[in-house]
Amino acid sequence: MKRGIFTAVAASLILSLAGAAHAAGDGGHESGGKKVTGTDSYLPMDTLTATVSQNYRVRGVLQIDAGLEITDSRLRARAEAMRPRLRDAYTAVLAEYVGGAYQPGRAPDANMIGDMMQAATDRTLGEDGADFLLGMVMVHK
Repeated sequence: MKRGIFTAVAASLILSLAGAAHAAGDGGHESGGKKVTGTDSYLPMDTLTATVSQNYRVRGVLQIDAGLEITDSRLRARAEAMRPRLRDAYTAVLAEYVGGAYQPGRAPDANMIGDMMQAATDRTLGEDGADFLLGMVMVHK
């Protein structure tokens, strides 16, 4: 019993410290002009997650890494300004996917996720021109 309480307290402390470091930093994005890719048209997104559940129990966490390829500088600036709205739309899409289409124990359908995310991108930005690029899809158990 004491071991479980200690583990829970330690985990919450670690998560709160990580959250504080994230908030005090640059939000997980590189600072000082460091680029992730060799192109200015790529806009990286923070890692997105959704909880996978079945029969009222947590079965895992779906995690994706992605970004947007936007060649139009005006649209790229708009996407950067709308990053919180894009993240909200992507989180809703992942929740919809794990709540309906995904079956725990099977590999996630990257094509379906990509199509759903592209539709959310176009809907949120209000126009075409931003390509959603899916870098990684995995389920942690």
